[in-house]
Amino acid sequence: MKKTITRISSYAFLGLALLTTSVFTSCSSDDNVPYSIPTPKGNVESVTFDEVTIDPALNNAGASYRWINNATQQVLSTQAVFKYTFNTPGTYNLVLSEQQGSSYKYYTYTVVVAKSYNYNYVALDLSTFNLADGKATAGGKIWKDTFTEEAVLKSGIFNFNHIAIEDWNTWMGFTVSNSNDNLSHYTTNDGGWVANQWGTMPQGGVAGKGSPFLVSFADHKPAEGILVPNQPIDLERFSAVVTIDDTNRYKAVSTSLAISPWPYYGVLNGDAYSTKFKKGDYFAIHIYGVDKNNKLTSAKPVTHYFVDFRGGENKIDTNWNKVDLSSLGEVKHLLFFLETTDVGKWGANTALYFTMDNLVVDKIEK
Repeated sequence: MKKTITRISSYAFLGLALLTTSVFTSCSSDDNVPYSIPTPKGNVESVTFDEVTIDPALNNAGASYRWINNATQQVLSTQAVFKYTFNTPGTYNLVLSEQQGSSYKYYTYTVVVAKSYNYNYVALDLSTFNLADGKATAGGKIWKDTFTEEAVLKSGIFNFNHIAIEDWNTWMGFTVSNSNDNLSHYTTNDGGWVANQWGTMPQGGVAGKGSPFLVSFADHKPAEGILVPNQPIDLERFSAVVTIDDTNRYKAVSTSLAISPWPYYGVLNGDAYSTKFKKGDYFAIHIYGVDKNNKLTSAKPVTHYFVDFRGGENKIDTNWNKVDLSSLGEVKHLLFFLETTDVGKWGANTALYFTMDNLVVDKIEK
């Protein structure tokens, strides 16, 4: 096959004034030409946020390498084996320059980067939440405005409902803690559970011991007929509500949940109010999606069991659990309720606390 010559202007990136702007490609092994011909090495497919690895299998002793984005002239790597993460989808034309002394060889690659499944994900990130001026508690600190009326608790696009009556030293809804305390305070002389309600059994957020997480003092699951499909819900009636404070539209993805120490020890041993769990008992959380019109996005909530003694089970989970929320669909609000089988005349006897971290939603493209 005879040589074919394709005229291009993009060879300026090579910085070699003596080279022509022609690309020579040959399909014959006996072609001999006095030019450094870029060798096409093929196409690579990837997705955003995944590392791309290209091994040209050269490894010539003493050679130096440069991987160049042909469109921007940016040098992406100076290693023989290319490793790079593309965070934006698109087609990237790369040129590998191999220099050995005064000799150059060039190799071309095309990397096609598609959007990964999580390209539009927005995740709660409490790592930068300021607890430096927080209220001290066992094992860490809590948000300074936990007992402040009308204080706004927000992180990124997520607005967490917060209710407080300062004169009564009372709060409901959500707050932030980094306490690593997961001990029982039922019979201690350090203020008991009321003064030590800020822990989580994993001793910190998903990022590890002592990292920030959300604590929620929530409502018990409401009676039948309170949450009716296709009927507007008065969200102001409930404590544990998360609102997406953003003009974009989002689908629910997932969140991580863990049991708080107060209900954990009440279930395990009982206390002045709660009864030690027995066969058939459970402690669960129900999560509802609510749309912009304050209507449920699905007939059934997502349910996760912190404690489950039903059907021969004997489960008390003290770890973080990633809970799939995708069945809730497009949401504007998330509504959380706890449910216990230990219920008395005045309501739930189990302390109605849970902890949460790593809430994730998916932005819907317009």
